[in-house]
Amino acid sequence: MSLLHVNAAWAAEAALSGDLGIGASWSQSQIRGERERTSAMPYLDLEYGPAFARVDTFGVKVLPVAYGHIEVVGQYRHDGYKAANLGKRQDSLPFGMGTLQITPIGAFDVRVYHDFGKSAGTLWQARYLAELSLGRVTLYPEIGAEYQSRRYTRYYYGTTEADAATLARNYQPGSAVNVFAGLLIDTRITQHWYTHLYVRRTVVGDSVADSPLVRGKGRNTALLAAGYRF
Repeated sequence: MSLLHVNAAWAAEAALSGDLGIGASWSQSQIRGERERTSAMPYLDLEYGPAFARVDTFGVKVLPVAYGHIEVVGQYRHDGYKAANLGKRQDSLPFGMGTLQITPIGAFDVRVYHDFGKSAGTLWQARYLAELSLGRVTLYPEIGAEYQSRRYTRYYYGTTEADAATLARNYQPGSAVNVFAGLLIDTRITQHWYTHLYVRRTVVGDSVADSPLVRGKGRNTALLAAGYRF
């Protein structure tokens, strides 16, 4: 099937589907001197033709492949920080390509991003999600890993000259692989209204954990939201 035919089919079948709502996110910071973060946020898990939003990931499906599509994607990470006595780091601007394959045995999500922000680094992500239905409640356990290139880790976890003077230590990390496990709990309240609770535990690689800017290897995040399902 040509891309022209694919785009024509998407245009003919375009309809909004998914969840739209509002939520609150909470995350621990691994950066010394930075507080925990709590903030309100829109909850978007929607598709409209080839375009989609999946909470922190946005993109367009460009080509059907197997159980999914090749996708052009961007991600909102909020990984910058401004901690006491440390140099400010800007949020990353990751854009790239990936695929979400929803198979009979679960979903496989693979992404590669280039950071068009200050780090100019590369991110590779891979995760697996299962589905377990329990009446009104559906559980989505996940496991995954993220590779962060040396450019990325050096910008966010390496010391600047000012950092090194403050901490009395210069540190320039290499690349890192961080692993994580999470759980999404969807609960049907009415025919169209759902609540969403997502929790994740991330364990960073040694080259990140050994940075004098970082406290500990583990980090917890959570999201609680309510949404209307189209």
